Amino acid sequence: MYSLYFQALRFFVALATASYSIMVLAVAPEITSATGTMKEGQIVTLSGNNFTTKVNAKPLFYWTAEGGVQPSPLGRKTAWDGNAFGGTVMDKSQPDVVVAEGSNKVLRYDYEAAEGAALSRVHFDSDQLFVWRKRYDDFDRSKDFAIRTRYKSLVNIKGVNRISAGMLMSTVDKKLWGKVIKHTLNSDGVSGTVFYSNKVGNLTDSAAAKAVATGSLLYFYDENDLGLKLPLLSVALNEGSGIFQTFNHKIFRLWGEYGVHANNTYISLDSDGMAVSEYTQVSSLYMNSWANKIKSATRRWVVEEFQYQAGHIDQVDGSLLFWQDRIQAWPATQKFRFTTKDYPNKYSDVYQSQVSNGTQPLSYEYYDSVYIDDSWHRVLVCSESTWKACKQPEIVIPVVNGWNNNEIKVSLRLGALKSKAIFYFYVVNGLGEVNERGFASCPLCPLPPTTKN
Repeated sequence: MYSLYFQALRFFVALATASYSIMVLAVAPEITSATGTMKEGQIVTLSGNNFTTKVNAKPLFYWTAEGGVQPSPLGRKTAWDGNAFGGTVMDKSQPDVVVAEGSNKVLRYDYEAAEGAALSRVHFDSDQLFVWRKRYDDFDRSKDFAIRTRYKSLVNIKGVNRISAGMLMSTVDKKLWGKVIKHTLNSDGVSGTVFYSNKVGNLTDSAAAKAVATGSLLYFYDENDLGLKLPLLSVALNEGSGIFQTFNHKIFRLWGEYGVHANNTYISLDSDGMAVSEYTQVSSLYMNSWANKIKSATRRWVVEEFQYQAGHIDQVDGSLLFWQDRIQAWPATQKFRFTTKDYPNKYSDVYQSQVSNGTQPLSYEYYDSVYIDDSWHRVLVCSESTWKACKQPEIVIPVVNGWNNNEIKVSLRLGALKSKAIFYFYVVNGLGEVNERGFASCPLCPLPPTTKN
């Protein structure tokens, strides 16, 4: 299953481990010069050592909202692999739109309106994957969760045969009540799903809502019947855990679909937080076991990175690393079982974030840009002079025939660093090693005076 490159790497690591005479397994890259015009979109040449050879200099995929819906030609893929593109590209001049620093456009996706994934699917055929992206949650998942009841046995009490937005709902004892914001009727005409506001009533009381037993009656009233005196309809609760509260926000998902098998690993940042290999896991990796607890991107731009390595069938030897603003969620020693004899095929698709089962209205996710490659090689720039201090690195785009062990050519991308007087280059090679001290570039610094003879 592994590529020949990774098999060779495993052999080298095993050999080095067995021999005390080998003290260093990998040598960090060294940048000795950076030449070219240090402005957005210009070609810059980095020279140095230990970059390791990258077979395809261009990344597998690069998308930025600045370029609209379609991926950038700076990546090898020029189209999304999914059938549907989730979200709308918007300009910063439009009202109430959140745009990242240094950008003029952004993608916005409304989770209340649809349950698909933001953006679309990207297919890959490799044992390794690296994903860099910049996103923003315009919601608070601790407050904007969906409040839902699935029901059966709808009964018309007062000449109304359907639940509609705006109606009020209560339990029989009227201790719990709320306002309908959305309703879906099933084809049988007597069952369906109702969603409620988190701003009207008291359905946000999670303990009381969860305690409502399956089969309990719920009454629905006209929106002006604030005294809840004349019920128009009744239903029987058909939800497994009372009046249900959920914000099922998967921030990242690796997927493989092969006939009847749909295998996947996802990461969530909910109240528990977890990394789950849904069908092949030995156990879920809950946030309370992470080295660092990662917060949701609640109304803040975050830079997130994911680094994946496929594993062997039935072996706990696969790797998935996750950083948010360079904070690493768990150590590199954490391993996962991604495949089993029942699910033998490695992942082949990557999705960005998704919310299942609804949210409150106007729960927007924003995306600025996404970079995906089937290699761990990458070039980044940061405003901090050491990799340890770097918080929000911007990804830089390697160009055709532009990467060997001693030289890299990139199309400079600065993002939020466009206004910085100085920034620093970092190269991550194919082994995941990085130069710990950045190579400085100072495009806005004054030029030295010239000497006239």
